[in-house]
Amino acid sequence: MIFFHILKSIDELLYELMTWLIFYPVTLWRSVRHPLRTMEYARTELCKKGSEQFRSTLRPPIFLFVTVILAHMVELQAVGDSPIVSNQGGIADLINDDTSLLVLRIMGFALFPVVMAAVETLLARKRVNRDTLQQPFYAQCYLATPFALALSLASTAIRISNSWIEDGGVLLVLAASILYIWAEATWLNRSTGKGWQRAFAGSVAGFSVCTLIFALMALALGGA
Repeated sequence: MIFFHILKSIDELLYELMTWLIFYPVTLWRSVRHPLRTMEYARTELCKKGSEQFRSTLRPPIFLFVTVILAHMVELQAVGDSPIVSNQGGIADLINDDTSLLVLRIMGFALFPVVMAAVETLLARKRVNRDTLQQPFYAQCYLATPFALALSLASTAIRISNSWIEDGGVLLVLAASILYIWAEATWLNRSTGKGWQRAFAGSVAGFSVCTLIFALMALALGGA
């Protein structure tokens, strides 16, 4: 009996993983093409029963998770291991393989949706707790994931020994950051109704906090 339960679990897991081949590009396209509409979709889906949620897309946290993994695989193929893996000095000694580096990056990019969700909750004058953070966090994952992908690809491009590709990587970082802040400000204005000035200030403040933490992590680890 236990054996059949295991087979059923494997069956469900395999089916779920294979559907990602379809739903991942669909989710990525929607997030890039209609970011605000996709964020609203995330909030709407959370109002449904658990089994009925996100039937045509990946769940937002999984979407972010898979994207960081794919970007990491591209880096390994394009330029090899990150210098942080071979750096054995100080805190960097904790990151001694690609798995630990990947976990660090997932946590680092997850900072953006959680910090922005907190900003959105505070702007809406709600108490920050597990319940009030869930909807904005899920919505923010859809916005943060294309940004995380752009930053990851840009960091890989900057490591390639080609001036044109390096310059393209820098431009990609700048463009992605500007678009992210603009989309975030638009969303905060729409979701909180507090006006463009507060929405833009909240967007810049949240982005600055995340960038600062990211930079401190990179400095502590010698470049992640």
